[in-house]
Amino acid sequence: MESIGSLANDEKLAAEAMSRIAPEAAALSADALSKVNLDLQQATSTILGVIPEAMALRERILQEIPAFDISQLDKLEDYTLALRFAHAAYQTATRPPDALRELFTEAAAHRTRLLADATALALRDLIDESKLEALKGANGISNVAQDLQMLSQILQESWQRIQGKTSATEEDLQTASRLATRITRLVGERDQTPPVEAEAIEHRERVFTLTMRAYDEVRAAVAFVRRREGDVDDITPSLYTGRARYRPSPTTPTDDTKKPDASVNNMQVLPAVASDTVTAAIAAQKGGPGSKEPFLT
Repeated sequence: MESIGSLANDEKLAAEAMSRIAPEAAALSADALSKVNLDLQQATSTILGVIPEAMALRERILQEIPAFDISQLDKLEDYTLALRFAHAAYQTATRPPDALRELFTEAAAHRTRLLADATALALRDLIDESKLEALKGANGISNVAQDLQMLSQILQESWQRIQGKTSATEEDLQTASRLATRITRLVGERDQTPPVEAEAIEHRERVFTLTMRAYDEVRAAVAFVRRREGDVDDITPSLYTGRARYRPSPTTPTDDTKKPDASVNNMQVLPAVASDTVTAAIAAQKGGPGSKEPFLT
């Protein structure tokens, strides 16, 4: 029996999908971007679940709506996987910064201990006292990190002379160096957060725009080819709550004068759930004004 893990190996990698649609996302103009207004985990899961049923209607869509851009359906999976990838990058970029306050408290205490040891060693001429004059001694987190790094280096350079003559251990010196490096890195990341966040937000909006456009078009196409069955919400449900459905719940009493049927003449509810292209397609089926090939651009 195939394991769950081996089945997952067949899934497309989101990073690969991202690379395939990246040029298209980059080409979008800034004023064409849509703001993210959905729970993307739920929305992308819904779309991925929709794709197999939508793909089963591919040939019918091509036959009944020859002008429809079938690439919107064919690329929908890539768009959706790329959106998951972009959303993960956004979450990483906008996560709260590491606990610098806690690191500062630990680093400051470590500096105090090492400075006391170094001062005592300098009084005994075991280390060069002039080297300690370069220490900042201030409370800023970057100053503490710099002092820790310097104290670690000063004591390590004289370790053969001071070993066994100080309470500090080699592990203490290594910890000081690691703390200094960690703080320096986090401060650098914190300083870079605004541009990184802005880039992640815009990138997610670009992929979101492509995905929503494609899903809306696919939903419109499904609504048209399944207009008589009236099951578009079963095949391609709205990603937003509170949208009207084609078919009322069997448990909900309805007035026959308000009950939608499956005929083309009663498809006026479609614009609430699909794109404007469906309206043109319905007009074409009715033979009304502007009756031309549906989905023409």
